[in-house]
Amino acid sequence: MRLFGGIPVFLTAGGLVSAQFQKPLSNAHDDAKFNVREQSPDLCDAGSRYWTGTVNITEEKSMFFWYFQSRNKPDTDPLLLWMSGGPGATGELGCFIGTGPCAVNPDGNSTRRLEYSWTDHANVIYIDQPIGIGFSEIANRDDVAVSLEEGARDIYSFLSTLSTEVFPEFSGRPWHITGESMGGHYVTGYTKYIMNLEQERAARGLNPRINVSSAVIVDGYIDASYQSSGYYDFFCTNWDPVSDSRTAPLMNETACSEMAAAVPTCELMGAHCRESYNPKLCLSMMDTCERTVGKYFTEETRPGGWDPYDSRHSCEEPPLCSNFAHGETWEFFNQPWVQEKLGFSGLPFELIDFDTNNRWVKAEHLYLPVTRELTWLLDNTDVRILVINGNNDIIMQVVSRTVTLFSEANSYLLVTLLGKCDCWMRSLGKVKHNIEVKDIRTGFSNKAN
Repeated sequence: MRLFGGIPVFLTAGGLVSAQFQKPLSNAHDDAKFNVREQSPDLCDAGSRYWTGTVNITEEKSMFFWYFQSRNKPDTDPLLLWMSGGPGATGELGCFIGTGPCAVNPDGNSTRRLEYSWTDHANVIYIDQPIGIGFSEIANRDDVAVSLEEGARDIYSFLSTLSTEVFPEFSGRPWHITGESMGGHYVTGYTKYIMNLEQERAARGLNPRINVSSAVIVDGYIDASYQSSGYYDFFCTNWDPVSDSRTAPLMNETACSEMAAAVPTCELMGAHCRESYNPKLCLSMMDTCERTVGKYFTEETRPGGWDPYDSRHSCEEPPLCSNFAHGETWEFFNQPWVQEKLGFSGLPFELIDFDTNNRWVKAEHLYLPVTRELTWLLDNTDVRILVINGNNDIIMQVVSRTVTLFSEANSYLLVTLLGKCDCWMRSLGKVKHNIEVKDIRTGFSNKAN
């Protein structure tokens, strides 16, 4: 899930969509620190062993997870944590409509194995976070995390318990923290929190609880101003990420002229936002950028118009432009037999928790960048960063992602863009060797080292 475009994620151009959210923690909630159950192929024929369960973060909240072993070599293959975007998109969205081993059939009552999955060569854990979405329960909706710091505390507690008590074999193994869209914020912010805490523990002579090896950002949201100014690059240049054959812009001269004129102001306000990390300044920046540079894209995000997430498709129904929010996957996880196997009963499950999304908006944290956190990781840790971007994503464009990365000081970047092998190196200060930008169309990548 994404969060942009005049229809910033789950918002319509006219305002917030109606709130939909999970019910509070039930009285029957297990007082044990965690519960876990190995699942059978009738729920998902994953091609490997897999488990579901919950980890109690406090007495008032618990985090739900899926753990799929690698189809290849689970004892030695990488260990990944996956977070969907939003805010408010569940792990089930990423698992069953994304990178997981199964997909729900059109009948909404069964699943099928996918030939290709991240679990082909990795052990992957999908979670419902922030707690309060999906099957992750919370006693008081007002306690839902609405900032990266709040969410990071829950993630640290979850991973600590998971690695030492639920699956002790994880202890000491390197983690790869991954996520898409808003996951760009989660991955960067949470990894920074974890690494900072582990460095403090090391300074006190304590062994690390969580060993983060890399951060993987898929079509990730990092900085709102670059996203907005990137609309001009996407729609108004001859750049074609698929065939390099575009001969004319995708919008008319009037629209492109107005967008070009608005870009400098948008970028200037973005610079003030990055410098200050002031929520109100960043909100003002986002409002200005979307009303100017993003105006024409927003107006054309309508039935038959632009699909914000794939320029090759036309929009079915905004703001999401598809029916996955209440399609067969949503239907599947509301089946009584499915919930029973997962340890729930009668929970009104939603793939996308709009109430949580709205709470982030109201808390004014949604449009803060994570550029400071990204730079901190580059300057103070050995965490490797992999950025993957789809060429046809309008909101999270390849060009704006590259600009974002090049703007981070103290790094060397070796970039492969648009499927071409003519890479370039740009030094922005002190040498660093841990950012990789990969074009998923060609699979070609290179890394500065």
